[in-house]
Amino acid sequence: MANLTESKKRDFVSQLIVILQQNSSLLTDKGFDPTAKITQLQTELATADDAEGKQLEAAAAAKDATKLANDTLDVAYTDCSATVDLITGLLGKKDNLVLEIKKLRNTGRPSKKVPVTE
Repeated sequence: MANLTESKKRDFVSQLIVILQQNSSLLTDKGFDPTAKITQLQTELATADDAEGKQLEAAAAAKDATKLANDTLDVAYTDCSATVDLITGLLGKKDNLVLEIKKLRNTGRPSKKVPVTE
């Protein structure tokens, strides 16, 4: 099957349906009744249209779910940061527990230390 875009494939099917309808008498006279093929192609195209609609709905739902996940994570992160600020206020900036908690935020970031070379 040629590497055609989805819209080109859809257009091809639609155009062939019209051509078969417009030339039904000619094709029937030559021994091919296109009625069943027209019905089949119309059904297949309608099924493809329905599937595309479901695909668009799923994509929108995925974007909504991603936004919700990010928004709720932002709330949790903000609450977590506020808790760290509270603990810092209670224990002081130099307290070892506070220093360890603040390291958590930096895990996963590349180290700014210069590598030791021998």
